[in-house]
Amino acid sequence: MRIIVGAVLAAFVLVLAAAQSDLEWWKTTTLYQVYPRSFRDTDADGTGDLLGIVVKLDYFVSLGVGGLLLAPVFKSPMKDLGYDISDFEKIDYTFGNEDDFDTLVMECHTRDLKLVLDFVPNHSSDEHRWFEKSIERKNPYTDYYIWQDPKSLNETAEPIPPNNWLSVYGGSAWEFNEERGQFYLHQFHVGQPDLNYSNPLVIEEMKNILRYWLDKGVDGFRLVNVPHLMEDQNFLDEPFSNDSQFSPDEWGSLSHIYTKDLDELYSIIYGFRDVIDEKQAELGRLLMVEAQASLENTMKYYGQEDRTGAHFPINLNLITHFKNGTTAKDLKEIIDMWQSAMPTSAWPNWMIGSNDRPRVASRFGRDFSTAVVIMSQLLPGTAITYYGEEIDMEDTWISWKNTVDPLGCDAGPENYTEFSRDPSRTPFQWSDAEFAGFSSPESRKPWLPINENYKEVNLAAQKDDPNSPYAIFKALTAMRKNMNAVQTGHLETFTVGEKIFVFTRYLQNSNEKNVMVVVNLDQDDVTADLSRVPTLKSGGMITYHIGVNSSYTSGQDLSPYSVHIPARGSLVFLYTSAANSAALAPMLLTISVILRLL
Repeated sequence: MRIIVGAVLAAFVLVLAAAQSDLEWWKTTTLYQVYPRSFRDTDADGTGDLLGIVVKLDYFVSLGVGGLLLAPVFKSPMKDLGYDISDFEKIDYTFGNEDDFDTLVMECHTRDLKLVLDFVPNHSSDEHRWFEKSIERKNPYTDYYIWQDPKSLNETAEPIPPNNWLSVYGGSAWEFNEERGQFYLHQFHVGQPDLNYSNPLVIEEMKNILRYWLDKGVDGFRLVNVPHLMEDQNFLDEPFSNDSQFSPDEWGSLSHIYTKDLDELYSIIYGFRDVIDEKQAELGRLLMVEAQASLENTMKYYGQEDRTGAHFPINLNLITHFKNGTTAKDLKEIIDMWQSAMPTSAWPNWMIGSNDRPRVASRFGRDFSTAVVIMSQLLPGTAITYYGEEIDMEDTWISWKNTVDPLGCDAGPENYTEFSRDPSRTPFQWSDAEFAGFSSPESRKPWLPINENYKEVNLAAQKDDPNSPYAIFKALTAMRKNMNAVQTGHLETFTVGEKIFVFTRYLQNSNEKNVMVVVNLDQDDVTADLSRVPTLKSGGMITYHIGVNSSYTSGQDLSPYSVHIPARGSLVFLYTSAANSAALAPMLLTISVILRLL
């Protein structure tokens, strides 16, 4: 009989642990996006490098993140700061060399950290050997890129582009090459000619590049700019969008029915997933896609019918839709929209910042930015954080003289601040030392200026403060690692009035603690009645865990009927679910009966 009881209890424990043990690494952790130029400079040239990441790997371990997502470090003439790649299998000297990269992979894995690379499949640099041979019409490279004859000649005998297609960066998407006598397509910078994905040789080349980095130990990829992979082969003019906020030479002035989100591109992504799956069983590799597209088209990246796509497309909704002034109802709709649109069994993710967007603290203000971080870390799925969010870094004002980003430079001194992404890419603020600890005092000036607030806003100043953004971030990563409710719990969202947004992460078949996150979007303190949370046990208490500007202490039990939520604050509570208790009752009763029979 004792053996039976032991078996029942063991089975019970296994049921509770199954959800966590079956999850792949990228489902239980936070991915930390590193912009290598700005993380740590070890050779005193003013630019961050791979060895700078290596020397800070223990920081990631202590922070509680499980994987690094690296912006491109491939060989590049840097016309678009590394997104113009001249050799997909070489490391650019700016960041080090192949040995440095191998060291980074090895040292990451020694610490059980994963390494994921940004991968840019849409285009190469115009200095790539493929493009140089394509200009010369040398096979098999002749059709590796999109080439078209001029439509005609203008009155001064200059070639006219084949159609009206525009670059995302502004101006015509076509550039005439005198040597070949044709225009090439560049949907981004003029130094980034689009690869021709109608050519199966190009697809196989890119698959082999993925294999190359997988064989070197990389744990996955984020594919960027993928909605532009395919173009309509009739090369017709695109219709006008009739959006008055865009001038005729700006990308938004056209409706991109022939250059973006074409149905043919998804099968290419599914083929990339096949390459990932060659290693999946062995090492659990990850494939993400960043696609700024409609929700319907974004969901196609998960897969369709019998084809499997990316593990997930990046969810940008908290970047593109969530702003100051958003109501609780609107925020609920933003989150529910993604959750409802996902295919069955698909895995969600949340991201609140990137190297292409203003920082969270600058978008919302530092009085609310940590509240946004709390939400992104505790919503279901994978959390992706941008370097510096954990210490509440802000955008840095960059003068025209110091502007580096090609988008800003091309806009000119009058308009550069509207387009430049430099402000969110400034060096990490490690301490209040010279150059914020990013470089040595003897170094050249950092490639971008350090934010003037680095004396107050830096990692060293926050490490010993239990209420700092850094301390809160560490508590959140610990919850992601250790709480089944955060890893696999169901999501329920609701509102209390116009300004209080609440979501819970709860388990149906466990007596473990569940999580309630309460966000106050108002400029004033609010006292809220949280007793109507559907999964909260009637008459049950809630326990304060962590939060921003809270009047409560960690571990304090509270009645849910009257909870003080500070202005622009976010509080995290733990509670026992009524549904959980009911679900466990039959199993607990069975165990109780067996014990009485002994």
